[in-house]
Amino acid sequence: MDFLKEITNTFSKAKKNNFEKFISRRRPGDSRKDIKVFDLLYKYYNKSIKDIGDLKGHQNYHAVRKRISKELINFLSLETNQAEIQDGNREHMLIVAKYFIGFKKYEQAWEILKKEEKICDERNDFLLNLKIQRLMLSILPYYPLVNFEKIKEKILTLKVQQARVDEFQLYFIQIKNMFIEKIESGHFNVSSEIFKRAIDQYENIKDYINHPDFHLKIIEIIRAEYAVKKDYSSLSKIIIDYYSQIKIENYSKIYPETIANIEYIVAYTFLETRNFKLSKYHLSNLQKLMKIDEKIFYNYIGKSVAIESFIKIFENSISSCIKLIEDTLSKFGSKITIRENLNLALNLSGFYCVNQNFKKANQIIINFNQSDQFYVKNMGREWVLRKNMIKVIIMIELGHIDIADKLIKTIKASNLDLMKMKQYMMVKPYIKAIEKFLESPHEVNINFLEKTEELVKLNKHKTFQDPRLIIYYSWLKSKFSKNKIYDILIEEYNSLG
Repeated sequence: MDFLKEITNTFSKAKKNNFEKFISRRRPGDSRKDIKVFDLLYKYYNKSIKDIGDLKGHQNYHAVRKRISKELINFLSLETNQAEIQDGNREHMLIVAKYFIGFKKYEQAWEILKKEEKICDERNDFLLNLKIQRLMLSILPYYPLVNFEKIKEKILTLKVQQARVDEFQLYFIQIKNMFIEKIESGHFNVSSEIFKRAIDQYENIKDYINHPDFHLKIIEIIRAEYAVKKDYSSLSKIIIDYYSQIKIENYSKIYPETIANIEYIVAYTFLETRNFKLSKYHLSNLQKLMKIDEKIFYNYIGKSVAIESFIKIFENSISSCIKLIEDTLSKFGSKITIRENLNLALNLSGFYCVNQNFKKANQIIINFNQSDQFYVKNMGREWVLRKNMIKVIIMIELGHIDIADKLIKTIKASNLDLMKMKQYMMVKPYIKAIEKFLESPHEVNINFLEKTEELVKLNKHKTFQDPRLIIYYSWLKSKFSKNKIYDILIEEYNSLG
Protein backbone atom coordinates (compact mmCIF):
# COMPACT_ATOMS: atom_id res chain seq x y z
CA MET A 1 0.00 0.00 0.00
CA ASP A 2 1.21 3.47 -0.91
CA PHE A 3 0.39 5.12 2.42
CA LEU A 4 0.98 8.66 1.20
CA LYS A 5 -1.19 8.15 -1.86
CA GLU A 6 -4.10 6.61 0.06
CA ILE A 7 -4.15 9.41 2.64
CA THR A 8 -3.74 12.17 0.06
CA ASN A 9 -6.65 10.83 -2.01
CA THR A 10 -8.96 11.47 0.96
CA PHE A 11 -8.01 15.16 1.20
CA SER A 12 -10.18 17.93 -0.07
CA LYS A 13 -8.49 21.13 -1.31
CA ALA A 14 -9.38 22.80 2.00
CA LYS A 15 -7.85 19.96 4.00
CA LYS A 16 -4.78 20.00 1.76
CA ASN A 17 -4.31 23.71 2.46
CA ASN A 18 -4.74 23.14 6.21
CA PHE A 19 -2.09 20.43 6.14
CA GLU A 20 0.38 22.65 4.29
CA LYS A 21 -0.23 25.42 6.88
CA PHE A 22 0.35 22.78 9.59
CA ILE A 23 3.74 21.86 8.10
CA SER A 24 4.81 25.48 7.72
CA ARG A 25 3.96 26.18 11.39
CA ARG A 26 5.88 23.13 12.62
CA ARG A 27 8.92 23.64 10.43
CA PRO A 28 8.89 27.35 9.52
CA GLY A 29 12.52 27.43 8.44
CA ASP A 30 12.71 24.52 6.02
CA SER A 31 9.14 23.48 5.19
CA ARG A 32 9.12 24.97 1.68
CA LYS A 33 10.54 21.88 -0.01
CA ASP A 34 8.16 19.51 1.81
CA ILE A 35 5.15 21.62 0.82
CA LYS A 36 6.32 21.75 -2.81
CA VAL A 37 6.70 17.95 -2.97
CA PHE A 38 3.33 17.38 -1.28
CA ASP A 39 1.62 19.83 -3.64
CA LEU A 40 2.99 18.00 -6.67
CA LEU A 41 2.06 14.59 -5.25
CA TYR A 42 -1.46 15.79 -4.43
CA LYS A 43 -1.96 16.98 -8.02
CA TYR A 44 -0.40 13.80 -9.41
CA TYR A 45 -2.54 11.48 -7.27
CA ASN A 46 -5.66 13.46 -8.18
CA LYS A 47 -4.68 13.32 -11.87
CA SER A 48 -4.43 17.12 -12.12
CA ILE A 49 -1.01 16.56 -13.68
CA LYS A 50 0.32 13.58 -15.65
CA ASP A 51 3.73 13.24 -13.99
CA ILE A 52 5.97 14.84 -11.38
CA GLY A 53 8.97 15.36 -13.58
CA ASP A 54 12.39 14.51 -12.19
CA LEU A 55 11.15 14.58 -8.59
CA LYS A 56 11.33 10.81 -8.04
CA GLY A 57 14.96 10.71 -9.09
CA HIS A 58 16.05 13.35 -6.60
CA GLN A 59 18.41 11.98 -3.93
CA ASN A 60 16.29 13.31 -1.04
CA TYR A 61 12.92 12.34 -2.49
CA HIS A 62 12.32 9.29 -0.27
CA ALA A 63 13.48 11.12 2.86
CA VAL A 64 11.02 13.94 2.10
CA ARG A 65 8.19 11.41 1.53
CA LYS A 66 8.96 9.79 4.87
CA ARG A 67 8.92 13.17 6.59
CA ILE A 68 5.60 14.11 4.97
CA SER A 69 4.09 10.76 6.02
CA LYS A 70 5.06 11.37 9.64
CA GLU A 71 3.61 14.87 9.57
CA LEU A 72 0.39 13.53 8.03
CA ILE A 73 0.03 11.21 11.01
CA ASN A 74 0.64 14.12 13.42
CA PHE A 75 -1.92 16.18 11.50
CA LEU A 76 -4.58 13.46 11.66
CA SER A 77 -3.85 12.90 15.36
CA LEU A 78 -4.42 16.54 16.20
CA GLU A 79 -7.50 16.65 13.97
CA THR A 80 -9.07 13.87 16.00
CA ASN A 81 -8.16 15.62 19.27
CA GLN A 82 -5.33 13.16 19.99
CA ALA A 83 -2.04 14.19 21.49
CA GLU A 84 0.88 14.51 19.15
CA ILE A 85 2.53 11.12 18.71
CA GLN A 86 5.84 10.28 20.35
CA ASP A 87 8.56 8.32 18.61
CA GLY A 88 8.07 4.62 19.23
CA ASN A 89 4.39 4.99 20.10
CA ARG A 90 2.29 2.68 17.90
CA GLU A 91 -1.06 4.28 18.84
CA HIS A 92 -0.74 6.68 15.90
CA MET A 93 -1.26 3.92 13.36
CA LEU A 94 -4.60 3.04 14.96
CA ILE A 95 -5.62 6.64 14.38
CA VAL A 96 -4.77 6.21 10.72
CA ALA A 97 -6.71 2.91 10.56
CA LYS A 98 -9.77 4.62 12.09
CA TYR A 99 -9.36 7.41 9.56
CA PHE A 100 -9.46 4.92 6.68
CA ILE A 101 -12.51 3.17 8.19
CA GLY A 102 -14.26 6.54 8.27
CA PHE A 103 -13.68 6.79 4.48
CA LYS A 104 -14.84 3.15 4.01
CA LYS A 105 -11.32 2.18 2.94
CA TYR A 106 -11.56 -1.16 4.76
CA GLU A 107 -8.82 -2.92 2.84
CA GLN A 108 -6.31 -0.17 3.67
CA ALA A 109 -7.42 -0.14 7.32
CA TRP A 110 -7.11 -3.93 7.49
CA GLU A 111 -3.58 -3.84 6.05
CA ILE A 112 -2.48 -1.36 8.71
CA LEU A 113 -4.14 -3.33 11.53
CA LYS A 114 -2.53 -6.62 10.48
CA LYS A 115 0.88 -4.99 10.38
CA GLU A 116 0.38 -3.46 13.84
CA GLU A 117 -1.00 -6.75 15.17
CA LYS A 118 2.23 -8.47 14.17
CA ILE A 119 4.32 -5.80 15.97
CA CYS A 120 2.15 -6.16 19.10
CA ASP A 121 2.54 -9.94 18.99
CA GLU A 122 6.31 -9.54 18.85
CA ARG A 123 6.37 -7.01 21.71
CA ASN A 124 3.63 -8.71 23.76
CA ASP A 125 1.71 -5.46 23.93
CA PHE A 126 -1.62 -6.93 25.01
CA LEU A 127 -3.46 -3.68 25.64
CA LEU A 128 -2.75 -2.22 22.21
CA ASN A 129 -3.43 -5.59 20.61
CA LEU A 130 -6.87 -5.62 22.24
CA LYS A 131 -7.61 -2.24 20.66
CA ILE A 132 -6.51 -3.62 17.29
CA GLN A 133 -8.76 -6.67 17.60
CA ARG A 134 -11.74 -4.46 18.46
CA LEU A 135 -11.08 -2.30 15.42
CA MET A 136 -10.96 -5.47 13.34
CA LEU A 137 -14.35 -6.42 14.75
CA SER A 138 -15.75 -3.07 13.62
CA ILE A 139 -14.75 -3.96 10.04
CA LEU A 140 -16.53 -7.34 10.15
CA PRO A 141 -19.82 -6.31 8.48
CA TYR A 142 -17.97 -4.67 5.59
CA TYR A 143 -14.92 -6.86 5.12
CA PRO A 144 -15.95 -10.50 4.82
CA LEU A 145 -12.38 -11.80 4.72
CA VAL A 146 -12.16 -11.33 8.48
CA ASN A 147 -12.18 -14.52 10.58
CA PHE A 148 -14.59 -13.82 13.44
CA GLU A 149 -13.74 -16.92 15.51
CA LYS A 150 -10.05 -16.19 15.32
CA ILE A 151 -10.55 -12.60 16.50
CA LYS A 152 -12.87 -13.75 19.29
CA GLU A 153 -10.37 -16.32 20.55
CA LYS A 154 -7.55 -13.81 20.45
CA ILE A 155 -9.55 -11.19 22.38
CA LEU A 156 -10.31 -13.69 25.16
CA THR A 157 -6.65 -14.73 25.38
CA LEU A 158 -5.42 -11.14 25.42
CA LYS A 159 -7.90 -10.24 28.19
CA VAL A 160 -6.51 -13.00 30.43
CA GLN A 161 -2.92 -11.99 29.70
CA GLN A 162 -3.62 -8.30 30.28
CA ALA A 163 -5.38 -9.09 33.59
CA ARG A 164 -2.23 -10.88 34.79
CA VAL A 165 -0.10 -7.96 33.69
CA ASP A 166 -2.41 -5.51 35.49
CA GLU A 167 -2.17 -7.55 38.70
CA PHE A 168 1.62 -7.50 38.49
CA GLN A 169 1.51 -3.72 37.89
CA LEU A 170 -0.65 -3.24 40.99
CA TYR A 171 1.84 -5.17 43.14
CA PHE A 172 4.65 -3.10 41.66
CA ILE A 173 2.95 0.21 42.54
CA GLN A 174 2.16 -1.07 46.04
CA ILE A 175 5.77 -2.09 46.63
CA LYS A 176 7.19 1.16 45.24
CA ASN A 177 4.99 3.20 47.58
CA MET A 178 5.95 1.00 50.51
CA PHE A 179 9.64 1.33 49.64
CA ILE A 180 9.44 5.13 49.56
CA GLU A 181 7.65 5.11 52.92
CA LYS A 182 10.29 2.83 54.49
CA ILE A 183 13.20 4.94 53.22
CA GLU A 184 11.62 8.06 54.64
CA SER A 185 10.67 6.54 58.00
CA GLY A 186 13.72 4.33 58.39
CA HIS A 187 11.56 1.44 59.61
CA PHE A 188 12.68 -1.49 57.54
CA ASN A 189 10.12 -4.16 58.33
CA VAL A 190 8.66 -5.38 55.04
CA SER A 191 5.68 -7.42 53.92
CA SER A 192 7.35 -10.47 52.38
CA GLU A 193 3.91 -11.72 51.28
CA ILE A 194 3.45 -8.79 48.89
CA PHE A 195 6.91 -9.35 47.43
CA LYS A 196 6.20 -13.07 47.03
CA ARG A 197 2.94 -12.39 45.19
CA ALA A 198 4.63 -9.90 42.86
CA ILE A 199 7.43 -12.33 42.00
CA ASP A 200 4.96 -15.21 41.53
CA GLN A 201 2.88 -13.07 39.19
CA TYR A 202 5.98 -12.10 37.23
CA GLU A 203 6.86 -15.79 36.87
CA ASN A 204 3.35 -16.33 35.47
CA ILE A 205 3.77 -13.71 32.76
CA LYS A 206 7.49 -13.64 31.96
CA ASP A 207 7.22 -16.39 29.32
CA TYR A 208 4.94 -14.29 27.15
CA ILE A 209 6.20 -10.83 28.17
CA ASN A 210 9.01 -9.67 25.97
CA HIS A 211 9.14 -6.05 27.03
CA PRO A 212 12.10 -4.71 29.07
CA ASP A 213 9.78 -2.50 31.17
CA PHE A 214 8.52 -5.63 32.90
CA HIS A 215 12.05 -6.88 33.51
CA LEU A 216 12.86 -3.47 34.98
CA LYS A 217 9.84 -3.65 37.26
CA ILE A 218 10.79 -7.07 38.67
CA ILE A 219 14.36 -5.83 39.19
CA GLU A 220 12.98 -2.79 41.06
CA ILE A 221 10.72 -5.02 43.16
CA ILE A 222 13.58 -7.32 44.16
CA ARG A 223 15.82 -4.33 44.76
CA ALA A 224 13.21 -2.79 47.07
CA GLU A 225 12.94 -5.95 49.18
CA TYR A 226 16.67 -6.39 49.70
CA ALA A 227 17.58 -2.70 49.82
CA VAL A 228 15.34 -2.05 52.81
CA LYS A 229 17.08 -4.97 54.52
CA LYS A 230 20.46 -3.64 53.32
CA ASP A 231 21.26 -7.13 52.09
CA TYR A 232 23.07 -6.04 48.93
CA SER A 233 25.17 -9.19 48.87
CA SER A 234 22.10 -11.38 48.28
CA LEU A 235 20.61 -8.75 45.99
CA SER A 236 23.66 -8.71 43.69
CA LYS A 237 23.44 -12.48 43.14
CA ILE A 238 19.71 -12.41 42.38
CA ILE A 239 19.71 -9.26 40.29
CA ILE A 240 22.50 -10.40 37.97
CA ASP A 241 20.51 -13.56 37.25
CA TYR A 242 17.53 -11.50 36.09
CA TYR A 243 19.86 -9.18 34.19
CA SER A 244 21.32 -12.10 32.24
CA GLN A 245 17.84 -13.00 30.96
CA ILE A 246 17.38 -9.59 29.30
CA LYS A 247 18.45 -9.09 25.70
CA ILE A 248 20.36 -5.91 26.57
CA GLU A 249 21.98 -5.30 23.17
CA ASN A 250 18.68 -5.63 21.29
CA TYR A 251 16.69 -3.56 23.74
CA SER A 252 19.31 -0.78 24.11
CA LYS A 253 18.45 0.57 20.68
CA ILE A 254 14.65 0.31 21.03
CA TYR A 255 14.21 1.12 24.75
CA PRO A 256 17.36 3.06 25.77
CA GLU A 257 15.73 4.76 28.79
CA THR A 258 14.58 1.46 30.28
CA ILE A 259 17.95 -0.20 29.75
CA ALA A 260 19.71 2.85 31.22
CA ASN A 261 17.65 2.44 34.40
CA ILE A 262 18.50 -1.26 34.60
CA GLU A 263 22.22 -0.60 34.08
CA TYR A 264 22.14 2.05 36.82
CA ILE A 265 20.45 -0.25 39.34
CA VAL A 266 22.93 -3.07 38.66
CA ALA A 267 25.93 -0.68 38.81
CA TYR A 268 24.70 0.75 42.13
CA THR A 269 24.07 -2.72 43.57
CA PHE A 270 27.63 -3.82 42.87
CA LEU A 271 28.94 -0.56 44.32
CA GLU A 272 27.16 -1.42 47.57
CA THR A 273 29.03 -4.73 47.72
CA ARG A 274 32.41 -3.17 46.81
CA ASN A 275 32.48 -5.16 43.57
CA PHE A 276 33.93 -2.18 41.74
CA LYS A 277 34.91 -4.15 38.64
CA LEU A 278 31.31 -5.13 37.86
CA SER A 279 30.02 -1.75 39.02
CA LYS A 280 32.35 -0.03 36.52
CA TYR A 281 31.27 -2.38 33.74
CA HIS A 282 27.57 -1.58 34.15
CA LEU A 283 28.33 2.09 34.77
CA SER A 284 30.18 2.13 31.44
CA ASN A 285 27.10 0.64 29.73
CA LEU A 286 24.98 3.40 31.26
CA GLN A 287 27.43 6.12 30.19
CA LYS A 288 27.38 4.87 26.58
CA LEU A 289 23.60 5.39 26.54
CA MET A 290 24.06 8.82 28.16
CA LYS A 291 26.33 9.88 25.29
CA ILE A 292 23.74 9.19 22.60
CA ASP A 293 20.61 10.49 24.36
CA GLU A 294 20.40 13.93 25.99
CA LYS A 295 17.39 13.02 28.14
CA ILE A 296 19.18 9.97 29.53
CA PHE A 297 22.29 12.10 30.12
CA TYR A 298 20.49 14.58 32.37
CA ASN A 299 18.46 11.86 34.10
CA TYR A 300 21.59 9.96 35.10
CA ILE A 301 24.52 12.40 35.24
CA GLY A 302 24.05 12.92 38.99
CA LYS A 303 23.54 9.23 39.70
CA SER A 304 26.44 8.05 37.52
CA VAL A 305 28.86 10.57 39.07
CA ALA A 306 27.82 9.42 42.56
CA ILE A 307 28.85 5.86 41.65
CA GLU A 308 32.00 6.84 39.74
CA SER A 309 33.26 9.12 42.54
CA PHE A 310 33.01 6.35 45.15
CA ILE A 311 34.94 3.99 42.87
CA LYS A 312 37.67 6.62 42.38
CA ILE A 313 38.07 6.95 46.17
CA PHE A 314 39.02 3.29 46.44
CA GLU A 315 41.24 3.45 43.37
CA ASN A 316 43.50 5.89 45.24
CA SER A 317 42.25 8.83 43.16
CA ILE A 318 40.68 11.08 45.76
CA SER A 319 41.73 14.30 44.01
CA SER A 320 40.04 13.31 40.73
CA CYS A 321 37.03 12.09 42.73
CA ILE A 322 36.59 15.51 44.37
CA LYS A 323 37.15 17.33 41.08
CA LEU A 324 34.58 15.12 39.34
CA ILE A 325 31.85 16.05 41.83
CA GLU A 326 32.83 19.73 41.93
CA ASP A 327 32.73 19.97 38.12
CA THR A 328 29.41 18.12 37.93
CA LEU A 329 27.71 20.37 40.48
CA SER A 330 29.16 23.44 38.76
CA LYS A 331 28.11 22.44 35.22
CA PHE A 332 24.89 20.50 35.80
CA GLY A 333 23.72 21.40 39.30
CA SER A 334 20.80 23.43 37.95
CA LYS A 335 19.73 20.61 35.62
CA ILE A 336 19.68 17.66 38.01
CA THR A 337 17.14 16.93 40.75
CA ILE A 338 17.31 18.40 44.24
CA ARG A 339 17.78 14.88 45.61
CA GLU A 340 20.81 14.25 43.38
CA ASN A 341 22.24 17.67 44.25
CA LEU A 342 21.96 16.92 47.95
CA ASN A 343 23.43 13.43 47.58
CA LEU A 344 26.43 14.66 45.61
CA ALA A 345 27.00 17.56 48.00
CA LEU A 346 26.90 15.28 51.06
CA ASN A 347 29.28 12.81 49.39
CA LEU A 348 31.60 15.69 48.54
CA SER A 349 31.58 16.86 52.16
CA GLY A 350 32.51 13.34 53.27
CA PHE A 351 35.30 13.12 50.68
CA TYR A 352 36.71 16.48 51.82
CA CYS A 353 36.85 14.95 55.31
CA VAL A 354 38.77 11.95 53.98
CA ASN A 355 41.18 14.41 52.32
CA GLN A 356 41.37 16.29 55.66
CA ASN A 357 40.02 19.52 54.20
CA PHE A 358 37.53 20.08 56.99
CA LYS A 359 36.89 23.76 56.28
CA LYS A 360 35.60 22.98 52.78
CA ALA A 361 33.60 20.06 54.19
CA ASN A 362 32.02 22.46 56.67
CA GLN A 363 31.13 25.00 53.96
CA ILE A 364 28.94 22.36 52.34
CA ILE A 365 27.34 21.26 55.61
CA ILE A 366 26.49 24.89 56.44
CA ASN A 367 24.53 25.10 53.17
CA PHE A 368 22.23 22.32 54.38
CA ASN A 369 20.17 25.00 56.09
CA GLN A 370 16.76 23.28 56.10
CA SER A 371 15.41 21.42 59.13
CA ASP A 372 16.13 17.74 59.64
CA GLN A 373 12.37 17.14 59.23
CA PHE A 374 12.61 18.61 55.72
CA TYR A 375 15.54 16.34 54.84
CA VAL A 376 13.84 13.27 56.34
CA LYS A 377 10.83 13.89 54.11
CA ASN A 378 12.86 14.49 50.96
CA MET A 379 15.94 12.30 51.50
CA GLY A 380 15.06 9.77 54.19
CA ARG A 381 16.30 9.17 57.74
CA GLU A 382 19.46 7.37 56.71
CA TRP A 383 20.62 10.39 54.70
CA VAL A 384 19.99 12.65 57.69
CA LEU A 385 21.94 10.25 59.94
CA ARG A 386 24.87 10.34 57.48
CA LYS A 387 24.74 14.15 57.33
CA ASN A 388 24.80 14.50 61.11
CA MET A 389 27.62 11.97 61.54
CA ILE A 390 29.72 13.89 59.00
CA LYS A 391 28.91 17.11 60.86
CA VAL A 392 30.14 15.55 64.12
CA ILE A 393 33.46 14.69 62.43
CA ILE A 394 33.82 18.24 61.08
CA MET A 395 32.99 19.87 64.44
CA ILE A 396 35.56 17.71 66.23
CA GLU A 397 38.23 18.50 63.65
CA LEU A 398 37.50 22.24 63.77
CA GLY A 399 37.65 22.23 67.57
CA HIS A 400 33.93 22.81 68.23
CA ILE A 401 33.75 20.05 70.84
CA ASP A 402 30.61 21.36 72.58
CA ILE A 403 28.67 21.36 69.29
CA ALA A 404 29.92 17.85 68.49
CA ASP A 405 28.90 16.61 71.95
CA LYS A 406 25.38 18.07 71.65
CA LEU A 407 24.99 16.66 68.15
CA ILE A 408 26.00 13.17 69.30
CA LYS A 409 23.34 13.31 72.01
CA THR A 410 20.75 14.45 69.40
CA ILE A 411 21.72 11.61 67.04
CA LYS A 412 21.31 9.04 69.84
CA ALA A 413 17.96 10.42 70.98
CA SER A 414 16.41 10.69 67.50
CA ASN A 415 17.64 7.34 66.24
CA LEU A 416 16.99 4.98 69.16
CA ASP A 417 14.66 2.84 67.02
CA LEU A 418 17.16 2.65 64.14
CA MET A 419 20.00 1.53 66.38
CA LYS A 420 17.97 -1.47 67.51
CA MET A 421 17.88 -2.72 63.93
CA LYS A 422 20.37 -5.11 62.43
CA GLN A 423 21.00 -2.73 59.52
CA TYR A 424 22.38 -0.08 61.88
CA MET A 425 24.08 -2.19 64.54
CA MET A 426 27.47 -0.62 63.73
CA VAL A 427 26.32 2.93 64.46
CA LYS A 428 26.31 2.30 68.22
CA PRO A 429 29.98 1.37 68.64
CA TYR A 430 30.99 4.30 66.40
CA ILE A 431 29.08 6.67 68.64
CA LYS A 432 30.51 5.08 71.81
CA ALA A 433 34.02 5.43 70.44
CA ILE A 434 33.38 9.09 69.52
CA GLU A 435 31.95 9.74 73.00
CA LYS A 436 35.07 8.20 74.53
CA PHE A 437 37.25 10.45 72.38
CA LEU A 438 35.23 13.56 73.33
CA GLU A 439 35.42 12.63 77.00
CA SER A 440 39.17 12.07 77.15
CA PRO A 441 40.91 12.59 73.80
CA HIS A 442 44.41 12.16 75.27
CA GLU A 443 43.67 8.78 76.78
CA VAL A 444 42.32 6.94 73.76
CA ASN A 445 44.50 4.69 71.64
CA ILE A 446 44.26 1.98 69.04
CA ASN A 447 43.91 -0.69 71.73
CA PHE A 448 40.64 0.85 72.89
CA LEU A 449 39.29 0.76 69.33
CA GLU A 450 40.34 -2.86 68.89
CA LYS A 451 38.65 -3.82 72.16
CA THR A 452 35.47 -2.06 70.97
CA GLU A 453 35.63 -4.02 67.72
CA GLU A 454 35.98 -7.29 69.66
CA LEU A 455 33.08 -6.36 71.92
CA VAL A 456 30.67 -5.86 69.00
CA LYS A 457 32.20 -8.80 67.09
CA LEU A 458 33.04 -6.58 64.15
CA ASN A 459 33.29 -8.57 60.91
CA LYS A 460 35.00 -6.02 58.68
CA HIS A 461 34.58 -8.03 55.51
CA LYS A 462 30.81 -8.16 55.98
CA THR A 463 30.26 -4.76 57.59
CA PHE A 464 32.42 -2.89 55.10
CA GLN A 465 30.58 -4.21 52.10
CA ASP A 466 29.02 -0.76 52.31
CA PRO A 467 31.93 1.47 51.20
CA ARG A 468 30.53 4.42 53.19
CA LEU A 469 31.22 2.61 56.46
CA ILE A 470 34.91 2.26 55.62
CA ILE A 471 35.07 6.06 55.36
CA TYR A 472 33.54 6.59 58.84
CA TYR A 473 35.73 3.89 60.32
CA SER A 474 38.89 5.30 58.71
CA TRP A 475 38.29 8.70 60.30
CA LEU A 476 37.62 7.08 63.68
CA LYS A 477 40.77 4.94 63.46
CA SER A 478 42.80 8.02 62.48
CA LYS A 479 41.80 9.69 65.77
CA PHE A 480 42.94 6.64 67.72
CA SER A 481 46.13 6.00 65.75
CA LYS A 482 47.23 9.52 64.63
CA ASN A 483 47.57 8.33 60.99
CA LYS A 484 46.14 10.03 57.91
CA ILE A 485 42.51 9.21 57.15
CA TYR A 486 43.02 8.39 53.48
CA ASP A 487 46.05 6.17 54.17
CA ILE A 488 43.96 4.19 56.66
CA LEU A 489 41.05 3.94 54.21
CA ILE A 490 43.21 2.50 51.43
CA GLU A 491 44.94 0.16 53.90
CA GLU A 492 41.61 -1.11 55.29
CA TYR A 493 40.18 -1.55 51.80
CA ASN A 494 43.22 -3.50 50.58
CA SER A 495 43.12 -5.72 53.68
CA LEU A 496 39.58 -6.83 52.80
CA GLY A 497 40.76 -8.51 49.61
